[in-house]
Amino acid sequence: MLPTILIIGSLNTDLVSTAPRLPAAGETLLSSGFHIAPGGKGANQAVACARLSSRASLSVRMCGAVGNDSFAAPLTAALSASGVDTTLVRAVDGPTGTAVIIVDEASGENRILVHPGANAAVRAAELQREEEEQHAHMWDGVKALVLQLEVPADTAVWALRRARSKGITTVFNPAPALESGLDTCWKDVDWLVVNETEAAMLTGVHVRELDAADGAVAAAEELRGRGCGAVVVTLGGRGCYWCDKAGNSGWQGVTVGKEEVVDTTGAGDTFVGALAVAVVEGKSAGEAVEWASRAAGAAVTKRGAMDGVPWRHEIEATAV
Repeated sequence: MLPTILIIGSLNTDLVSTAPRLPAAGETLLSSGFHIAPGGKGANQAVACARLSSRASLSVRMCGAVGNDSFAAPLTAALSASGVDTTLVRAVDGPTGTAVIIVDEASGENRILVHPGANAAVRAAELQREEEEQHAHMWDGVKALVLQLEVPADTAVWALRRARSKGITTVFNPAPALESGLDTCWKDVDWLVVNETEAAMLTGVHVRELDAADGAVAAAEELRGRGCGAVVVTLGGRGCYWCDKAGNSGWQGVTVGKEEVVDTTGAGDTFVGALAVAVVEGKSAGEAVEWASRAAGAAVTKRGAMDGVPWRHEIEATAV
């Protein structure tokens, strides 16, 4: 059996509008474009893991839920097309999760509003029951677990603890961030990946302070101090800062020019998926962050969250 990355997380349908700029409060703008695409942080990260791994040496398994509406089938088909095993994706009554996304066509920046839909059914108790009764081999071959917070927080806490008990490496992207409910999980996190907003909410370091190097370092070290193995604070167009339990740390710059940015939607998910692949493949912390940064850089040069995820050969072609 090939080593496996298991993603437990969300599957959404993205409803994407582009506009000449982001609307102000109470303002109505005419959209310059609209399209529907498969997405969700969990699904995007699963696709990133699959596209950025070597099919001959690694497999990717998605665990989540879709609704019983017309959005469900295209979502699972999109995952399968990228090489993701969807046998642990179940259908439940109600709507599939959705995300309404507005993209500023000038800068590529975005605003996202998510409705959980079926993702709310991905509960710890249900997964434990399925593991015991239906999917006894759910964890077979799993070397890394990837998690986010578009499913209930108690699910993430349970899965992190379960993975730790099995010696599985964990990669946790607590997005969207919560102010409470995660206090007991940090010791079970091998890699924590947060952006500026999430770092500020989790640590109390004001987001403005993260504009300076000292602020990013303080936030990362505070999170590391809670027991995480390694922490990455991504800073958009300014790259990222990382530190690990061995005392190693560093700054990673962006890998594309500002003029190349088309759409930042999904760049963070690509980073997380690429990082998980690099860790399973045995790269050092610095190498893993550099690989993930190159993958995220390639993602922002394309439109769409899942559609923008690059393939392994595209990233290998950019190696210096």
